[in-house]
Amino acid sequence: MKIKYIDGKRFSRGIRAGAKRVYDNQDYLNDINVFPVPDADTGTNMAATLKTIVDEMTAFSTESVDSSCRQIADSALKGARGNSGVILAQFFYGLAQGMERRIKISTEQFGEAVQRAKEAAYEALSQPKEGTILTVIKDWAENVYANSQRIRDFQELFHKSLEVAKQSLENTRLKLEALKKANVVDSGAQGFVYILEGITDFLRTGKIREIEKKTIMPVVQEIAHTDLKAEDIRCRYCTECLIEGKQIDLKRLRRQIEAFGDSVVVAGSESRSRLHIHSNEPAQVFAVAREYGDLLQQKAEDMQKQYLVTHFPHPKIALVVDSACDLPQEFIDEYRIHVIPVRVSFGNSTYIDKITITPEYFYQMLQTEAHHPKTSQPAPADFRNLYAFLLSHYDSIISIHIPEAASGTYQNALTAAKEFPDRKISVVDGKSLSIGLGFIAERAARLIAAGKSHDEIVKAVGDFTRQTQIFVSIPSLKYLMRSGRVSKAKGVLAKILNIKPILNLDARGMPQHYSKSFSDWGAVKKIFKLTTRFVENKKAVRFTVAHANDLPKADYLVRRLKEKFGDISIPVMPVSPVLGAHAGNGAAAIGVTWEE
Repeated sequence: MKIKYIDGKRFSRGIRAGAKRVYDNQDYLNDINVFPVPDADTGTNMAATLKTIVDEMTAFSTESVDSSCRQIADSALKGARGNSGVILAQFFYGLAQGMERRIKISTEQFGEAVQRAKEAAYEALSQPKEGTILTVIKDWAENVYANSQRIRDFQELFHKSLEVAKQSLENTRLKLEALKKANVVDSGAQGFVYILEGITDFLRTGKIREIEKKTIMPVVQEIAHTDLKAEDIRCRYCTECLIEGKQIDLKRLRRQIEAFGDSVVVAGSESRSRLHIHSNEPAQVFAVAREYGDLLQQKAEDMQKQYLVTHFPHPKIALVVDSACDLPQEFIDEYRIHVIPVRVSFGNSTYIDKITITPEYFYQMLQTEAHHPKTSQPAPADFRNLYAFLLSHYDSIISIHIPEAASGTYQNALTAAKEFPDRKISVVDGKSLSIGLGFIAERAARLIAAGKSHDEIVKAVGDFTRQTQIFVSIPSLKYLMRSGRVSKAKGVLAKILNIKPILNLDARGMPQHYSKSFSDWGAVKKIFKLTTRFVENKKAVRFTVAHANDLPKADYLVRRLKEKFGDISIPVMPVSPVLGAHAGNGAAAIGVTWEE
């Protein structure tokens, strides 16, 4: 039976079928991802973008193809990830413009709409590159437009144009040097062809279920060796955000951020836009973006680390921590620990911990900003996206986080892990903060590198949480009062008496009052004494020192510890904002771990 028109419901079901095809083949798309950066995440990103569309389809059901396409475009923009994901979102925005005020469309009207979608996709990039998803969109759209007046059946129109798209896809192998060298087609373009295949099969069968049964993972072809090194990736962070504002000038925004990197894509409308760029300066990118409105869904992924994961040997177990875990960056890089960032907010301005706001800058703002900082845990979607990428390259994941009693981070990680019921993900309550959590993660990383089994490491981490402690000197109760951790009455009394509290962690990993002093430096000296007394009769003791914008205190503690325990290695770290928001400027801490 011929299909002479498409309405909103049929259009939505077709997109669902296309999304399913991409979702089932995302690992293959990751495997052939070599351009613009071989970070092996195109499949994950396109699947995440389309999953947002499908998940939100249940919230709307409309006969109007105009309304359906606009809602799909909005969902795509909200969930867009990566270069191809943002281009796809802009494609849907252009398609929605071409379908405006239509309840249903004919093949001729559809041909005009896909021309607008093609133009919109090209407009999103500052420097459109042929031989990519753009080329396949263009060749397919032009074929649809050319045949749409003659062919009145959508089944035939999609069948014929799909063959053109497949040939265009095959040609990408020869158009870009990186693809030619690796002997692969463009990954984003392949994803777009999968969408077309899913829609074409749906139009032919009318049943998404049949398509699901027939979806087959392709055999991954042999990809040629690449001489690229991680340090050759010129721009390290895949930087994205969603901007909500009024009268956003997309062209002006695109021009402004071009100076900060490459692979620039700006998609959306005057009221909501998605920004994507590869950059070494995500903080500056977001500073420009804030001029246009409120920033949502900020992201800055480390493409160098992604490249190392996908192209070099590594253990079978991935280790994930959140940014409240304080570890030297050199250790994180060496052991390929994956850090999911906490968000830090001052008023309406939100930052990505340790990426768009450093600890040093955080403590400067703590002194000057009228608003007390707030921290917010990574969303389940953040964990889901990271887990999806890692499970493409690792057998299992161990995810260690700040205490469940202190944050929703642990619970959000659990929620995301449940979305992968057939894979092994262990979410562990680290029951510690800052440098204490760093010790636990460090010991877990060393066990992974030593080849211990997943279950052995999870059991050991439980032991590590009982073999770790921190002692923190607090120079003022001001920030504990502002955060609501201490009542105003107690804070005023402590100020009158000049009390300087000393904290450690309880069995849940929560800060608790442990001792006190009556001077700032007296408290620093006291945590040294308390620590040395605490580690008596403990074996294989190691220390880390942390400070909140007060290096002299850290230097003092390192010197005293070395005088007591010999010339041992003692890393010095800035206190993470998660603890620093409560401890405030001038806080100092000693972290200790031992063996039993």
